[in-house]
Amino acid sequence: MLLFLSPHYDDAIYSCGGAIYHRVKGGESVCILTVMGGEPMRLPSTPLVAELHARWDAGKSPVIVRRAEDAVAAVLLGATADYWQLPDCIYRTDADGNALYPTGDHLWNTIHPNDPALAWLRQQPLPNGITEIYAPLGVGGHVDHLIVRAWALELAARFNISLWLYEEYPYRTQLEKRKLAYEQVAKLALNPVRFQLTDAGVRAKIEGVKAYRSQVSTFWADVPSLERDVLAAMQPTPSDRPFEMFFRLQASGQQG
Repeated sequence: MLLFLSPHYDDAIYSCGGAIYHRVKGGESVCILTVMGGEPMRLPSTPLVAELHARWDAGKSPVIVRRAEDAVAAVLLGATADYWQLPDCIYRTDADGNALYPTGDHLWNTIHPNDPALAWLRQQPLPNGITEIYAPLGVGGHVDHLIVRAWALELAARFNISLWLYEEYPYRTQLEKRKLAYEQVAKLALNPVRFQLTDAGVRAKIEGVKAYRSQVSTFWADVPSLERDVLAAMQPTPSDRPFEMFFRLQASGQQG
């Protein structure tokens, strides 16, 4: 089984939807695991939570809505969808109930020292039969992506599982954010791989991205803009074949 680790509902399909489609069509079993997919026991009273919930327009329980969107997207690509109960960083709090990430500025590049997420992940059993793991490279520097990347690197070393890091869309369209992510993983033995997509793979990915209706307004003015931008990211120039970008960890990079 191929396990795609998605920090949030949408990350894996935004970034790897074409590859997921092709691997399923090639006869592989693919599971998309949303790592930070849990419902918060109570909502932190922060401007960030209020802002995002208003933008998503997904009612009082946006996690439920986002989970349903994810299930639809996975079906469109032929994958299975699973999720864990760890909440998104915008909902995580310290022992006194104070939000660890209260504003948008707190979401990037620096993991809170009291964030329990990585320790929690280390205690979770993996599904059986995993042959390859796909995890975020960290483009954009979102703290949840950095946590999942760190955990995936530990898994690869501990279990000797083949690991691929994927460039996150839409952050991968920003050169400076890509450069920063490359610098953070420069010491790893990574082989860059362009995963080429067919027209059917391109169409499947776009349909998968469109399934996350609550997230459209975060990145796009409307659905036609979404379709143009997603295609442009897969095919930066007319001479390019559409592709998604991955970095495969060599066996020597899995030690220590």
